[in-house]
Parts: sequence; structure tokens; C-alpha cells
Amino acid sequence: MISATQLRAGDGKYQILLMANPTLEWVHFRSSASAPYLNDLWGRKLSYNAGFEYKRFVDPSLSFSVGLTYMNKGFRNKVPYQTSGGQSDVGYTVGDMHVLAVPLYMNIHQRIKRKVEMIYTIGVSGGYLFAERVRNKNYTAEDIPENSLLSGLDGSNVNLFNNYYISADLGIGISTFVKSRVVLVLQPMFKYQVHNARDFGGQFVSSDPFTAHMNSFGVNIKMGYFFTKQIRNRRKDA
Repeated sequence: MISATQLRAGDGKYQILLMANPTLEWVHFRSSASAPYLNDLWGRKLSYNAGFEYKRFVDPSLSFSVGLTYMNKGFRNKVPYQTSGGQSDVGYTVGDMHVLAVPLYMNIHQRIKRKVEMIYTIGVSGGYLFAERVRNKNYTAEDIPENSLLSGLDGSNVNLFNNYYISADLGIGISTFVKSRVVLVLQPMFKYQVHNARDFGGQFVSSDPFTAHMNSFGVNIKMGYFFTKQIRNRRKDA
């Protein structure tokens, strides 16, 4: 009976996980007749996130998690420009918006096999946009900027978006034990920015009342360790 009590989820059970994930980022425009045109013009870019997560279990089917995540949000647009010879050419504009965020999630766990379970996650992320960088022919003399994880961290050459970031997050994935207590999680996740990201005091100077939202869809890849109170008691006894 003592052993069974120690094994209950919620009796000191938690996970600590490291996370990395590729994401598809885009800016979605609303609240204006020009929104469909802007959505066609502002393209999508492949980007990257990284961070860590602390997940605490209430019982075997429910947990809550908090973490710290770095996100490279933004856009990638194909745009025409004039060459020095007066001829038209095509280049690209890549916007890198660097955000440091804290996700707060509720997770529902559905057991499939002894070491495999489905995870349904819902929650919010709140963060701070600490750098904005646009790379193209005019700003950085790059015709076709490459995707880069850390580009523009040294500063900002634009002011397009609000400095705060809040999103509603939804994910469905799978978790498995690759060893006795080593956990691997694969979880597709959608993030929708719930507030208007447009900075009316910045470079979006226009009488058009459009709103902008930095959204993303990606696959969270997490690797971590499953801790229990029983492990801590054994170490203390040793």
C-alpha cells in the first residue's frame, strides 16, 4: 500500500523537457477591405523556436506546464525592385521578429499503450518582442536573404509591431518513453496572436484600419526526464 501511494501521479511527479521546433510563420491581416490583398502580399517563412518546459502532474490524465521559449516570428515576401540600370528585378524581404515568451498550458493525457500516450494541450503564451529586423535589397543589400535563427539579434532597423505578444495555443501530439524515464514528445501546435500586433506609433503609418496578427504552425520536438517523489526518497535514503 505504501508503494502504491508513492506511485500516484500528482504525488511529486513532473517532467523537465528541452524543446526545439520548426515553424511556419505568417502575418494575418483583418478588419479592412485591403486585408485580402495584404494577406496575399505578405508571405510565409520557415522559422525556428527553442526553449524548455516544466510539466507538473495532478493525476495521470492531467498536467499543467510552464516554460520559457525563444521564437523567431515574422514573414517572407517576394517583391519587385529597380536595379541600378533602371531595370526591374525581383527580390525578397524577410522579417525577423524576436520574441521571448512564457507559455502556460493545461495538458490532457490519454494512454494508448503502456509507454505511449496522446497529449492534448491548450493555453496561452505571453512574451516580449525585443528585436525587429528586416532584410532585403534596400536594408541589407541581400537580394535573397536566407532563413536564420539568430539574425538581427544585435538590434532593430524597423518598428512594425507591438513590443508585447500574447497568443492562444492549441496542440495535439504524442508522448513516448524511449528509456525508463526519458520522454520524447512530438506535438504539432498552432499559435494565434489574440491582440492587434500593429504598432500605430511605428512604421505602419496609414489611415487604413487593418489589424495584424503574427501566427504560426509548427511541430514541437521535446526531450526530457520524468521525475517522481519516489526517486527523490531513494536518493535521500542513499
